[in-house]
Amino acid sequence: MENYNPALAVYLRDSTLPYWQNNVCVESIFDTFSYGPERAQAWLRYRKVSEDCDGFQRATLMHGHFEGGVLCDHTYSWTFTPGRRGDLAIVVPVANDFVAMSRHDHNVWGCVTGRGQYAGSLVGPRLRIHRTFAGWLANNCDGIVPLSNLFLPQLRNAPTLVVEDDDHAWDIAERTFINPAIKFGCDPDQAEDQAYKQIEVVA
Repeated sequence: MENYNPALAVYLRDSTLPYWQNNVCVESIFDTFSYGPERAQAWLRYRKVSEDCDGFQRATLMHGHFEGGVLCDHTYSWTFTPGRRGDLAIVVPVANDFVAMSRHDHNVWGCVTGRGQYAGSLVGPRLRIHRTFAGWLANNCDGIVPLSNLFLPQLRNAPTLVVEDDDHAWDIAERTFINPAIKFGCDPDQAEDQAYKQIEVVA
């Protein structure tokens, strides 16, 4: 079993969440439980998601169980455990994980193992950052939706970060620039200045 945050220990003791923070084969889980890509794509097409985007092309359906929780190291608040019954979800594979979103409530979304870093593509000088998986899909999978808070400091390497609104800008500034600077004993004011230079709010 991999190292884990003690704040998440309750999930490791819960037998109903066998994949969360465990060393499992994500590809095997996905292949075992996913089905109906044409049905998933029809659902996304009806909601005007571009057929050319990566999320549309890789989406499938999956049954399973969403469990809400306080996931300190992640940007989402739900785990998803695949099964033969339960909630119906739209799922998209990412590196070391896959993202699941409830078909009945797009605000309910999360991952299976907790090892995924982001969904989307980092390519391009202007990197669009989305708060939610649904927001990423609705914007034709442009940019990324971060999945891990530990990944956020790496976004400093992008020349320009394009965010959703002023609140989102401040959230990204804190977690990507200011908090890491404080953690490593650097000047937080300088980090804040750098954040204002690199972050733009979408027009």
